[in-house]
Amino acid sequence: MHFEISISINRPPAEVFAFLRDKEKYPQEENSPVLLLEKTTSGPPGKGTCYREVVKMLPFYKGEILSIITRYEPYIYLEEDFQGAGMYGHLAYEFLPNNNGTKLIQRETLHYKRLLRIFEPIIKALLGYRLRERLEDIKAVLEGGYPVCP
Repeated sequence: MHFEISISINRPPAEVFAFLRDKEKYPQEENSPVLLLEKTTSGPPGKGTCYREVVKMLPFYKGEILSIITRYEPYIYLEEDFQGAGMYGHLAYEFLPNNNGTKLIQRETLHYKRLLRIFEPIIKALLGYRLRERLEDIKAVLEGGYPVCP
């Protein structure tokens, strides 16, 4: 399953990159499926940095997702591989200058294991909507003046 979505954000690429780079620090929206997000390696983020997330995937299912940054090119690319909660995949962000702001492109590939494959059509529809909503939330936070240190 593959998704590609983009959004224009009225903040420079360096600030949008920093916001997503420091993902464990930014505020989660009220009904976020992310119950816990923590960086599990010390030092500044970069290639090899690891994270742990606990997510509520369905009303009756919580899972743990472990991720690692696999590509780190400041202000241009930020990518990670992840696995857990019955799935594995790759998440990539591309940051393009766009009229004094940023065009953020998110590409995500997911593969489900075992029984979750049965629910793939439902998950794809719900997740596609949720990914778009998440980018809209990020845009609103950043354009609302959230302080970011590139």
